[in-house]
Amino acid sequence: MDERDEPVRHETTIINAGGERSGGGGAAMMAVIVALLVGIAAFLYFGGYLGGGKADRDININVKAPDIDINLPSTGNGQ
Repeated sequence: MDERDEPVRHETTIINAGGERSGGGGAAMMAVIVALLVGIAAFLYFGGYLGGGKADRDININVKAPDIDINLPSTGNGQ
């Protein structure tokens, strides 16, 4: 028997990365999506877009402004 008559043998490597915990990361992706949705909802609620923040939003600033007199030139038609 020479080399050509012998069957071809291929080397195979099997990698077991997680044992019994071989999840695809779906729970982590779901947590990120839920956190983003909660953040957007909080932004909309506290921003006043969804009925939150119904407090009085009027801002009163007591500032004395000087009086301004404007003299308009006459137009010449009696007005």
